[in-house]
Amino acid sequence: MTVDDPVSSPVRQAVEFLHARLSGRPSVGIILGSGLGAYADQAKVLAAIPYQEIPGFPRCAVEGHAGRLVLTERGGICVVILQGRAHRYEGYALDAVTCPVRVLAALGVQTLIVTCAAGALDDAPPGTCMLIEDHLNLMGDNPLQGAAPGGGGFGGFVEMAGAYDRALLAMAERVALASGLSIRRGVLAAVTGPTYETAAEAAMLGRLGAQAVSMSTVPEVIVARALGLRVLGLALITNRAGAPLDRQIGHRQVVAMATRKAAAVGTWLDGVLDGL
Repeated sequence: MTVDDPVSSPVRQAVEFLHARLSGRPSVGIILGSGLGAYADQAKVLAAIPYQEIPGFPRCAVEGHAGRLVLTERGGICVVILQGRAHRYEGYALDAVTCPVRVLAALGVQTLIVTCAAGALDDAPPGTCMLIEDHLNLMGDNPLQGAAPGGGGFGGFVEMAGAYDRALLAMAERVALASGLSIRRGVLAAVTGPTYETAAEAAMLGRLGAQAVSMSTVPEVIVARALGLRVLGLALITNRAGAPLDRQIGHRQVVAMATRKAAAVGTWLDGVLDGL
């Protein structure tokens, strides 16, 4: 990746800004989804910078996404944590949504852990943790269209088979078992939102082979793989996708469920960092 390309000036500007303000150089990045942001405050915070201060970073306007970049040290590892993300449904193009991933890679991140809230497409109850082993990009767009990850013209074809690192998946399962966290593997479908799925849409996604659906995460993974990052993904099931109207789940309920599971997910994240 070349951050000095004029076309990628937002990335270059963000990296220059952050280099002047971060005391460490992170090797691991974590993106915290809806309701999971408290994890970033549970260790020694070396720096905390609101997204609106970082050139090129999209703003977060959704409840449960604080919109801060936090540098921490965990077990001797320098970790940069994104408290929340921007979404396609907020009106951002996918190149803007994934700009933070490009910035993390330019800062030196080699392993990216992505988390999100998701709706179950099967019988998994709310509170279930699902390791993402594959995905379906159903957003009708791709963040790599028309440009290389670091800027410039078409950057070539990117291999997505095995996008979610198998060794990291196995290690993450061992950590979950050791910590008593019930966890499963599954396929995540990504849709644009902001509408929740109808019963017919949820049934369709299930027939396509997905076990959960989210409105985020997959574009970040696509860019991370294009940049050569190792990826581990966790989807926290917060609701049943396509539930009848009298049981419909609003975003506040999604955030509330994620918040209730945040401590368990945080313990798992600590174990994963120890295992890297």
